[in-house]
Amino acid sequence: MRQGDGWQRRAMLSALTLLGLREMEARYASYEDLAHRIRRDFADARATLAELYGRMVFNVLCGNTDDHARNHAAFWDGRTYRLTPAYDICPQVRTGGEASQAMRLTGERRDSRLGTCLAAAPAFGLSAVQARALIDHQRDVISRQWQSVCDEAELGTTERQALWQRQFLNPYCLEGYPDG
Repeated sequence: MRQGDGWQRRAMLSALTLLGLREMEARYASYEDLAHRIRRDFADARATLAELYGRMVFNVLCGNTDDHARNHAAFWDGRTYRLTPAYDICPQVRTGGEASQAMRLTGERRDSRLGTCLAAAPAFGLSAVQARALIDHQRDVISRQWQSVCDEAELGTTERQALWQRQFLNPYCLEGYPDG
């Protein structure tokens, strides 16, 4: 972290460490378990839970299935934890329609669908109405901003077509979602 004229180190722990899992146990990591840890040990737990839920939804919407527990982390200040900024978000190429998240979303489910995200909402302290509002807002922003973001990134037509409705807003993610 930049501080004045220099840099200061900050303690950071991955979600894998926060969940008490070893590398070979990473497949057992879940957003729900991380939400329980946030309620117990994080500053501003309610806002942090909403932020984590939003990140989970965005991972599904953008096709980032590389959301394993090493790609979530928190800063430790000696008293409490705070989520780090999101990082290593990488939409994955799909050869078919179905996809699964690296971390379980709810229960044993890890299917990359908004309906699964909606089912997970209670673990984040969100009602179905609140969860749908967040999901619908993200879908709307992605749809409305797609062209301008692609322009800013200087993506060509082929690159845009390779990402749109393949990684971003893939039809599979809409299956089981009430208006999908």
